[in-house]
Amino acid sequence: MKTRLLLVVVLVAGAVWAAAWGQPGAPAKASKKIDITQPAGIAEKYPGDKGIIRDPAVILHEDFEAAQIDKKRWPNISNKAGALKLVRDPANVHGGKQALQVTATLGKNTGGHLFRRFKKGYDQLYARFRVKFAKDCDYIHHFVHMVAQLPPTPWPTGGAGLRPAGDKKFSLAIEPWGRWGKYPPPGGWHFYCYWWKMKASGDGKFWGRGFADEAYAVPKRGRWYCVEFMGKANTPGKEDGQIAVWIDGRKHAHHHGINWRSSEKLKINSIWLMLYVTAHSAKKNKVNTVWFDDVVVATEYIGPPRRK
Repeated sequence: MKTRLLLVVVLVAGAVWAAAWGQPGAPAKASKKIDITQPAGIAEKYPGDKGIIRDPAVILHEDFEAAQIDKKRWPNISNKAGALKLVRDPANVHGGKQALQVTATLGKNTGGHLFRRFKKGYDQLYARFRVKFAKDCDYIHHFVHMVAQLPPTPWPTGGAGLRPAGDKKFSLAIEPWGRWGKYPPPGGWHFYCYWWKMKASGDGKFWGRGFADEAYAVPKRGRWYCVEFMGKANTPGKEDGQIAVWIDGRKHAHHHGINWRSSEKLKINSIWLMLYVTAHSAKKNKVNTVWFDDVVVATEYIGPPRRK
């Protein structure tokens, strides 16, 4: 393999800090192959995402244009102390007239979430969303997840510091990570994953891991981004699982050779749209806000929303 395609795996120092923060331990080893050619996604056929839910590959579409959050679409909602709010301020809306505002207010809540379990599981899934971090947003703790779990639950379950069984669970997340202050708030985009073959951190516990020592990109606060990530389950007994991320339609990382599961029955069956902030992550600000819009989950690459 050519040198430019090699992933250099470096042990992250400060395992005790990783444990305390619940942030990634040492990056896991996986081959990194980035195909610079990217075919048009599903969204190209649906300007402004209008009608995209009718595409056979699309499982979920949320534009936050309803009068209130749809409880049938999101059966499990965490909204302690009014963390979630549909807003109409054009400055904080990307598409249409509304967006979802999520605010974490330390001392009152740790943010909020929308969680959806699907009727069936999938071996490969793509999740795309628009996001904007407030100009004063501090470091956050956790963000958007895909989860494979058996038996499935209608609500998200914990498991921090624990390695899941290969026939019970794996979780894949894309989230900003400050890497102990190396990157400015809210941090650089990074994978945070739990699976049965993950290695222990220095403290002997199993904290979520990424696949590179460096961030894939550092978002600027006060600006909208289109983020899409993909998870592909491996063939049981083989190391052919994958994970990838696109920022504004450009692929920033694509890791291959991962053994996510031991059973073919374990498939990706839920999406977890979340802002989770704690005092361990947010050191300066007690109130931290992000906005979400234009959410799509599908079995094929979606791509950024096409302008009308």
